[in-house]
Order: sequence, then C-alpha cells, then structure tokens
Amino acid sequence: MRAVPLGLLLLQLQACSHYVPTVTLEESPQTIPARVQLQPLVAGSMAESQHSPKPWNGAITDPAYLDEPLAELVTAAILKDFRKNGVFDAIGRNTSSPDLVLQGEIHRFHERVRSPRWLAIPVANLLIMLFAAPVESHAVDVELELVLAYPDGTPLGQYRGQSQFAQEITIYDPEVWNAEGHRLNLAFTEAVRQIREQMLADEKLAKAPWRDATHKIPSPEPPPGGMQ
Repeated sequence: MRAVPLGLLLLQLQACSHYVPTVTLEESPQTIPARVQLQPLVAGSMAESQHSPKPWNGAITDPAYLDEPLAELVTAAILKDFRKNGVFDAIGRNTSSPDLVLQGEIHRFHERVRSPRWLAIPVANLLIMLFAAPVESHAVDVELELVLAYPDGTPLGQYRGQSQFAQEITIYDPEVWNAEGHRLNLAFTEAVRQIREQMLADEKLAKAPWRDATHKIPSPEPPPGGMQ
C-alpha cells in the first residue's frame, strides 16, 4: 500500500481544475432520419450547482471552475455526442432547413464534494493510514430533459434522463486520483444514454412523418406555352 502525505492529499482535495462536461457513449445502433437544429439548453433551478467554493465543501460546477456557463458546456457535449455517434442524419446549431428542433432544460447537474474538517489536525494523517478513513464524500445528481419539436414549435417527443449516486473515498481507493468531475461525467453520460434510448424507441421518430412534407422533390414546371 502506498502512503500519501497529508499535505499532498489536502492539495488534491482543495485544488479543483476547470470542469469540462463530457459524454462517453458508443455509436448509435440506429440513425434517426432527421436533420435537427439544436438550441442551447436552459439552466433550470440549479442552486446546488452554483455554490461558492469552500475549503471543505464545494461544488464542481461552481462558475469558478467553468470556462463557460454550464448550460453552454452541456449543450456542446450533447451536440458532440449526437453528431459523432450518428444519432440523427445531421445535427448542428445552425442546421439549414431542419426537420426538427431539439431543445431542453437542465433540471439538476451538480457534484458536491465534502471533506472532513479533522483532516487539518496533524495527527489525522496517522488515523487515516490506520483506519482507512474516508477523505472525500461525493454526491452526484444529474437530470436532463430534451424535447423534439417541429420547426413551427409543435412538440413531437419529450425525453428525460437522470442519474444520482453518492460515494465515499479513502486514500487507498484508486478513484482518489481521478480528475475532478469524473463522477459527474459518469452521471451525465448515463442521463444522455437514457435519452438516446428513449428517442430510438420512439415510433414517431422511426416513421419519420416529416419526410414526405420536407424532402419531397417538386415536379418540374412545364415550359411556357407547353402542354399542361
């Protein structure tokens, strides 16, 4: 077993790098036959995601740890997954002549990280080694809702994904070395996986009722003076 100096451990616990939302899923088993325009997701009531960082109690998604607003980063991650893994024929922010518009709301998206205050006591280092006491407590909660609608705003389908779990970590747990936000991205990935499965199971999307209306090739007009 490898002993970890308390000073190094405290530095890791308190030093958060910037968090980047990431989805890690496989290629979609089917492609929904639609051109989709993705609108920026709306950040719902996410007070738990906005806490100021504290020495022993902080939020991974605090604005201090983000390069851009959380809703923008989550939207970009979903776009990257849907495009890379072929969920739709085409999807983008500025898709020309879209069949459908995809919009949504982030209901919950946060990871609370807590460390016991007694870690600051000098003798705590010995106690941690002897009893493998938890040095981190993580509470993760993600809930997303996406809605597909026709370009005129008429809704077509509503899809929801969520993942929630808690985890305590000791210094002997390999996960203590994972990058900040690793667990939050696991929950994010699970929520998107659920949404993708719901979309693929939606018969309305499989039948593509918009195809006849939006992709029909118009008949050529007869030349002037020709037969009608």
